[in-house]
Amino acid sequence: MLRKVIMVTDDEDSVKNAIREILKSKNKGHEYALDLTRIRDKERKTEIMKKLTRF
Repeated sequence: MLRKVIMVTDDEDSVKNAIREILKSKNKGHEYALDLTRIRDKERKTEIMKKLTRF
């Protein structure tokens, strides 16, 4: 099974691109993994994670 790793940084463009990539991967039936290691602020990381787990 193909797994796509989606890297997310702290800016809003990266979050929008990640949402787009998640929807594309789900549509194609691929698995995906989120890479949030570039985000240092823990509160911001949880906020972005809540946003991305809705999809």
